[in-house]
Amino acid sequence: MKALANLDKFEPGTKLKSWLFTIMRNTFYTRAKVLGREAPGIEENVSGDTPVAASQEMAARAREVQRALEKLPPHYREVLTLVAILGESYEATAEICDCAVGTVKSRLNRARHQILQELGEETN
Repeated sequence: MKALANLDKFEPGTKLKSWLFTIMRNTFYTRAKVLGREAPGIEENVSGDTPVAASQEMAARAREVQRALEKLPPHYREVLTLVAILGESYEATAEICDCAVGTVKSRLNRARHQILQELGEETN
């Protein structure tokens, strides 16, 4: 939007990509400066952005889940990926995996239990 609003300031013969990048960089720096002036934790701040919690725990948890997924047998991992991650229906997954819908449901259930067990969260 800023580039379109200031198109008359673009100098012909210069690289458009560099000009656009400069606009993006300057916008980022300006925004970072404004955010730096705001006190963290204030609900009503100037930018409207809310403070974000530290992501270290989420990153560590994501690595744990990735390792647990890698330990699954390939046919369980495929079904879990198709249904739980990509949102495919049981019928579409059955067609992709060339098996019955009941087999998909069974593999998905077993995959979920193995993942929870690997993560230490399965309740009996």
